[in-house]
Amino acid sequence: MNITAPWMIKEESTIKHYSSHNLTQTTFTFFNNQYDAFSTNPYQHELVGGRKQKCNIVEPIGKQSTDFPEQNGITMEEYLDVILKKVNRIDFPITLDPTTASFDDVAIHAILRQRLKKTTVAKRIASARFMESHSTAPVDFRNPHYENFIRHMDYREQVENAGYGALGREWDTMKTFLRAYGISISDWPYRAPSRPYYTAKFIPFPDQINEILHLTYSDDSYENALIQYLLTHNFVIGWRIPSEPAILKLPDVMIDDQDRGYIKITEPKKHDSTRIVTPTEIMTSKRRKSMKNWIDHWRPKVVNQYSGEYVYLLPDGRPFAKDSLRMYLNRNAGPLIKTVFPKYHNYIARDFCAIARLIRTKIQSKSFDEFEVKEWLGHTKIQTTMCYVKDANHYYKMAPYDWINRVLKADCKTGGENAEIQKHEKIGSFDPFSSEKSKRTWWQSNLLFLLLLLRMHNINFMHYIYAQYL
Repeated sequence: MNITAPWMIKEESTIKHYSSHNLTQTTFTFFNNQYDAFSTNPYQHELVGGRKQKCNIVEPIGKQSTDFPEQNGITMEEYLDVILKKVNRIDFPITLDPTTASFDDVAIHAILRQRLKKTTVAKRIASARFMESHSTAPVDFRNPHYENFIRHMDYREQVENAGYGALGREWDTMKTFLRAYGISISDWPYRAPSRPYYTAKFIPFPDQINEILHLTYSDDSYENALIQYLLTHNFVIGWRIPSEPAILKLPDVMIDDQDRGYIKITEPKKHDSTRIVTPTEIMTSKRRKSMKNWIDHWRPKVVNQYSGEYVYLLPDGRPFAKDSLRMYLNRNAGPLIKTVFPKYHNYIARDFCAIARLIRTKIQSKSFDEFEVKEWLGHTKIQTTMCYVKDANHYYKMAPYDWINRVLKADCKTGGENAEIQKHEKIGSFDPFSSEKSKRTWWQSNLLFLLLLLRMHNINFMHYIYAQYL
């Protein structure tokens, strides 16, 4: 099968190699032992494995994987999109031969036969490269043996102190290869360390976040606004960073002429499912770092032919890739944020949103409504949301007020929305009639008590009402 990568669409006889300094041949062979392959080396006549020649040498499997696309500026996911267009699902084998299959074969099998997402496959191929090239205990994917794998995992756990997350990912990687090779996983009785049932969440307090949102991150006005708006939206919306904000597009943000709106969030982690959230605090406000302000005033400053419909754009007008957004925040915002909150990491914004919204439900209905927060965050299982309840209860006892409103409150000196309300807000105040649920519960409980009291004294209810009020 011939593969035409984007940089090869010029002349049929022109093949651009991936590096002018590395003349090592990289041959990509699909469907095990077929003849259709191409070489990325311009000197194909000097080495075996030309454009339509069979490669008779057996290279280490890691060298047959997809190192070259990353050097050409494309990600593994983009490379998989290219090769998948050339794959006929009907002709693709059910199982692969480990002695001849490349990492690309396993990647395609994982997508077509195991129904894994391209992002998941990319991570597992990267993990497989690490496992195979390990300096002390490499894993032999050409001849997979349980003893060889256990030796690697034991060394990683005992000598390198790898945690449950790293060991679990490597075990998932090995299972992906075993399924591709048709090897029964039940014959490999390895069990990765279990993750803790509960891990306490360290999150910044609202006043710390308010300070973080007003730091100066760049001398360039657009770049400084970009970071401040991203951080504000991350903490209030609580989406998965960086995958969900990186792919947000203008049609996903709906704002009508009455300043009502919502955001449709695409969830790559859940096979591109979608959910709708309505962060009224930051949708249309003219004074806050709202979505409307960003789209109307800041985004147009850098829009160009490369921008597409993406909401968040780099200073050069290009959209973020998933990993580039994470690295951008780590490099340009992380060091300064850690001067305010040393334990900061990007995902802490989602933890904060989960806890803050649970506290809000506690204030409104006098109980934590985990189901409402589950839908907001897009959790698949309610147990995931329940893990935040213990933290929310802890932080609520320390600061029993609406954390999201406190983060967004305006300085009373500069004025702004809710400034005076926030200034005179009574800590822990609760209005029993603040929601329909609490209102209904209060009347029902008091009416029942009154009826029981009258019943005990043999007083007719209608006679009692007539005597008291008529």
